[in-house]
Amino acid sequence: MSSIRLTPDQVQRCLHGVGYEIFVQSFFDSNSDGIGDLNGLRQKLDYLSDLGITLIWLMPIHPAKTYHKYDVEDYLTVHPDYGTLDDFRHLITECHQRGILVVLDLVANHTSYDHPWFRQAQLDSTNSYRDYYIWKDSERVIKLGVRAFDTSDINAAGLWHNVGPESEHFDWEEFEKRSKIPIDLNQDDRITSKLSSTHEETSTITTQSSKLSTNTYYAIFDPRMPDLNYDCERVQDEICRIGQTWLELGVDGFRLDAAKYFYKPSHLKSNISWWTKFRHAVSQINPSVYLIGEVWDLSNQIAPYLRSLDSVFNFELADLLISTILNEGNGSSLLNAYIRIMNIYQRETNRQVLDAIFLSNHDQNRVMSVFNNNLSKGKLAAALLLTLPGLPFIYYGEEIGMLGMKPHDKYRREPFLWSTTQTQGQTTWLEPLYTKVSNGCVPLDQQLIDPNSLVNHYKKLIQTRCQSDVLLFGLLKHVATRIRSLCLFEREYNGKSVLIAHNLGHRMQRIPIPDNYYQIIFSTDNDKQNITNRQVNLQGFSTIIIESN
Repeated sequence: MSSIRLTPDQVQRCLHGVGYEIFVQSFFDSNSDGIGDLNGLRQKLDYLSDLGITLIWLMPIHPAKTYHKYDVEDYLTVHPDYGTLDDFRHLITECHQRGILVVLDLVANHTSYDHPWFRQAQLDSTNSYRDYYIWKDSERVIKLGVRAFDTSDINAAGLWHNVGPESEHFDWEEFEKRSKIPIDLNQDDRITSKLSSTHEETSTITTQSSKLSTNTYYAIFDPRMPDLNYDCERVQDEICRIGQTWLELGVDGFRLDAAKYFYKPSHLKSNISWWTKFRHAVSQINPSVYLIGEVWDLSNQIAPYLRSLDSVFNFELADLLISTILNEGNGSSLLNAYIRIMNIYQRETNRQVLDAIFLSNHDQNRVMSVFNNNLSKGKLAAALLLTLPGLPFIYYGEEIGMLGMKPHDKYRREPFLWSTTQTQGQTTWLEPLYTKVSNGCVPLDQQLIDPNSLVNHYKKLIQTRCQSDVLLFGLLKHVATRIRSLCLFEREYNGKSVLIAHNLGHRMQRIPIPDNYYQIIFSTDNDKQNITNRQVNLQGFSTIIIESN
């Protein structure tokens, strides 16, 4: 089955619409084994299309040992729990028929311990795959010194690991119990906390395991996931071929996992050079390929990657959006911070960047857990996200208010709650701790018939966005106000404009409306909102969008 590609114009419209991150395992189960799969996702494409989604990002779908599948054993096929390559081809075809792009998670910083490359590489130092990975006894590591490979992002298990059962069967939950590592349930994995560890702290951990060993390899994230060596040109060529193969199958782009870690020791220019080479290789198959990088850092560290990538996830903005809503913060300060980030990007690239914006992802506490299940704040967060320029991403279930947080990542990736009465298709691979009716969660089928539900709020916002070229493509212009809780801005495109007002506080605010704005195209209060004497009363945690004539 051949997949019909979207035209370049259609691709650009999709890339300014709304993206949706999906953990296939938790989405929809087509064969009653309790595990979500590609055919299940295909059965729910009408739901996503009706919601207004224009791009889906699939978390890893390849064979792997872990539930999360970021430990890839085979890059060129599909995990048997998820289906087959034919199932994947059918999914691509039906997505494209609905005008939905498909972006695949490409996990190429590391492989699984069980990947054939690593199984060969560990046999002896003369094996042809040895140089695919980073070994402590290699000439390069000895020359640079082990300490050169230290990083501030070290995990608690360390960086260097010995080949053997302890690494092969490493289990994070057991490791944390055994190590008595304290887990702060309220400490979210956001920029402010992620960058707080010092280099001195990490050096102590790595030094403890610095004893030279013949079969000691480097793995920044997990002993089961050895890092690839990008100083090896054969590795680069392998990954380029893998990208080309998936594009030939009809994929529209890649989410590039851990994009800043590929060179060790960390070397920005080498990373950028590699991603430029990768772009050149995949563009030969699809000139419109979309490359979006995960560079979990502050905006000035993210910006250089935009020389070779279309987008990078804006982690700094995600933190600002959440903290501003959580604390009823300053709307003008939020907009000034956004403009500062965009200016950094533009100075670095000398082009208008397609910003990838979001509220949370699979590595972070879910938004409604952060907001303590406050529906008004959840709606406000959605409105802020979906009225800004760029490509906004929704994490699956965010639109129905799914909950999820530590102690372990899997509880931030719980099964999508479709219904409490119709269990067919409901995934059951994990017993949820958070997304339960007893915790105040409302299943999708009940929300769809409630006009004031969170999912209908998302649906209306997405529809408003996707029907307006101004909201899709327009630039942002800050509108000054003395009212601290108001976030006021205009979007302008092709001589047209819309005025957007968000009330970040709990008190009602009166907003003057300029004469050229007359038509309310969205309001949190639905049909109750009117312009009276060129003013609008905007309730707490509410949004209004007004179109110019």
